[in-house]
Amino acid sequence: MIRERPIGIDLGTTFSAAAWVDDAGHTEIVRNSEGDLLTPSIVLFSEAELVVGREARNATIVQPDLVAEWVKRDMGLPYYSRPIHGEKFPPEVLQACILRKLKGDLVRELGEVGRVVITVPAYFDEPRRKGTADAGEMAGLKVLDIVNEPTAAALAFGERLGYLTPGDSAKEPMTLLVYDLGGGTFDITLLRLAPGKIETLATDGDVQLGGHDWDMRLLEHVAERFRKVHRLDPRKDPVAMNRALAAAIDAKHTLSARSRAMVRVEIGGQAMEIPVTREQFEEMTADLLERTASTTRQLLTAARLAWKDVHRVLLVGGSTRMPMVAAMLRKLSGIEPDHSVNPDEAVARGAALYAAYLLAKESGAASHANFSITNVNSHSLGVEGIEQDTMRKTNAVLIPRNTPLPTKVTERFVTKMENQPSIVLQVLEGESRAPSECTTIGRTVIRNLPAGLPKNWPVEVTFEYAANGRLTVKAIVPGTDQSTTLDIERAVGLSNAGIDRWKKPIAAAAGFDAFEEMVQEVMEMSDGQGGANKAPRDAQDNEMGEAVAPMGEAGASRNSAGGAQPSVTHFASTAGDARPSSEESGHTTDEESPPGDDLVGEAAKIAFPGKNQNDSGSPVPRWMVNLIGHTVAALLGLLLGYLLLSYMRPDSFPWPW
Repeated sequence: MIRERPIGIDLGTTFSAAAWVDDAGHTEIVRNSEGDLLTPSIVLFSEAELVVGREARNATIVQPDLVAEWVKRDMGLPYYSRPIHGEKFPPEVLQACILRKLKGDLVRELGEVGRVVITVPAYFDEPRRKGTADAGEMAGLKVLDIVNEPTAAALAFGERLGYLTPGDSAKEPMTLLVYDLGGGTFDITLLRLAPGKIETLATDGDVQLGGHDWDMRLLEHVAERFRKVHRLDPRKDPVAMNRALAAAIDAKHTLSARSRAMVRVEIGGQAMEIPVTREQFEEMTADLLERTASTTRQLLTAARLAWKDVHRVLLVGGSTRMPMVAAMLRKLSGIEPDHSVNPDEAVARGAALYAAYLLAKESGAASHANFSITNVNSHSLGVEGIEQDTMRKTNAVLIPRNTPLPTKVTERFVTKMENQPSIVLQVLEGESRAPSECTTIGRTVIRNLPAGLPKNWPVEVTFEYAANGRLTVKAIVPGTDQSTTLDIERAVGLSNAGIDRWKKPIAAAAGFDAFEEMVQEVMEMSDGQGGANKAPRDAQDNEMGEAVAPMGEAGASRNSAGGAQPSVTHFASTAGDARPSSEESGHTTDEESPPGDDLVGEAAKIAFPGKNQNDSGSPVPRWMVNLIGHTVAALLGLLLGYLLLSYMRPDSFPWPW
């Protein structure tokens, strides 16, 4: 039997790479069909064929409307930020096109491709992680797992230093800070390395910050200089703008090696070479760098560590080549940043090592599984609730972010009303106290509660989060035979049917004409079946507000000592038709769910029926408050005007008394 080769893929914003682990345990980067180790993450939809990589990058200058780039930043949104040929594409589909190219290179190099590990930024939330897994499936890959990029980088670093072999007493445990600044995203992660053990301590980041922002700042600078001289703005012409952007990117790279660079801008027969110094570049992007520094400081505070506790600062991501990054970290930490791993290759190599680790554990083999990995959850997990004091909706967190995995937490809730017929639980991911700013990743209902169930009857809710990212939510009502289990395993995003429908046009890659027919078919089917109808967070919130029925007359809230008593309220699923599976009695789907039965805190003194409440918790409707306020203000204004006119012209406006 041929052993399955461990394969890892770094699906980057700017460049992507694939690696595998050979029989000796060494990682190798796979060269693409052009002979390069890195493949530009750019897709060109020409009329005749679908092109990914170097040639697609060249086309960005002359055919910008046919090209998709920086797609990773749009993961989690319903559509890519720009239409291609006038068509809207889900970002997962564009990512799948890139992965299909990488798969072809892997097949050419290795002969066949089994399961793969794909990396994501540590701060990606569940919709973005699910979208990445979906992209792999649509590309014809079998996704073994999704792993955080800093964890993969730490594995590559650990391999180089020999930390992946247990029992080496000569190696002292170290605390490693991985500063990962890529083309479109930023991650900062603290890990503890010991021989045979890698443990994530805390992670933070910004999925909308990366080297592309530095590029755009430089573009804005030179475009404005050009406009002032020639009264022409290259930013208003797509071709001229892309040419200027390419020149700005080249200048950025030059400024990493030299103190001065030239950026050529041309439009409408006018051309100009604009000099830029490293000092100017650093000044115009200082706030971007400070954002990464601020996030780094926040991470140390969250981990309750000081710089004296950190042994190494590892630089990962191509944007860390900018001298300003190392200088900032040197000043901030007092530590010389570590450049020992290739910032472009480390994540792919580490992903391959993680694949080897998972496959070895699965097969029971000793090799490649002789080290352990502990991760943390990058976003808090909880349920939607209501604060008893204010009657405002809140995110009641059960598992805070940066909790080591696996973990299991049980919280007690109670019923809100007499004879409560059912209980609804909505599972949220996010840090905000406002549920509308969090992501709904699943829901479940316990219904058919026994008649005559008293108010404040206990309900126990358990969150069990496995090391592989699988979340199981269990709720039981003691003293009854009612319970429910909700298994959430990247349950948001495209449905299985939607993924299967997209596979055909991606596999064909016969150019946009053939692709467009499938696009139209898939989009029409997806609109009603969850294939591509995910909304961005803000849009989801708006849709959810319209879809949710008014709160019912029953509910639940957590018994949390020393804080507000949140209560779980009604919610709507945003998972399309990719609904979580459920087991045991009492579970219903969205279509079957009751109008809204909340949970109430055990310590709550009073609970108002939900249908009589407004957002502020006031027993007086908001419209009535507004009407009274406007009436009083109008009367006061009339009185003031009368008094002023009476004072100025007493003969015309005599005092009534």
